[in-house]
Amino acid sequence: MNHIDVDTALRNTLQQLQADPVRYRLFGVYWWPIKALLKRAGYGPDQLFMLGDYQDAGTAALVPKMDLHDTLQVAFEEYAQNAAYPHSDGTVEDPDGDMVLVIDEDAGGL
Repeated sequence: MNHIDVDTALRNTLQQLQADPVRYRLFGVYWWPIKALLKRAGYGPDQLFMLGDYQDAGTAALVPKMDLHDTLQVAFEEYAQNAAYPHSDGTVEDPDGDMVLVIDEDAGGL
């Protein structure tokens, strides 16, 4: 099992999203824990406009309970999968294989 340096991973995630904010959707339902972790690390709207308080309770509830390391690992795997094999309609698969659309109202329509 690979060790994830949480601070570095979150800083890199923030930089990727600053460069292309719409890519938050590539995290699929794991966007919600990633967003929460970014905020908990001290990042906010001053660093990335979409780091407000909005959370879609329905898609957030689809995230399985895991520890920090496993959550990050699965979120980054989801990101890579969705970047490599995007669905043309912008949907992503949830952990059960159902298609969902992740929209963060803090992203202002992205």
